[in-house]
Amino acid sequence: MWSLLLKYNPVSRVAVYGFMNPVFGVILSAWLLAENDQAFGVKTAAALGLVCLGIYVVNRPRAASAADSVS
Repeated sequence: MWSLLLKYNPVSRVAVYGFMNPVFGVILSAWLLAENDQAFGVKTAAALGLVCLGIYVVNRPRAASAADSVS
């Protein structure tokens, strides 16, 4: 699946989704190992939120700036 994503998308957009590994790791450990208290604490929720925010910031569409339209 990874190679198919890279075939049709730029590497810079696909590689950032590798940072979703901690998010899925926490969710799966909470589900499979019953670590709900530790997995969904305030610090962990904040860390996972920051990971998701970073992925959004990297992949959001950019607004055209004045410098882009002058060339």
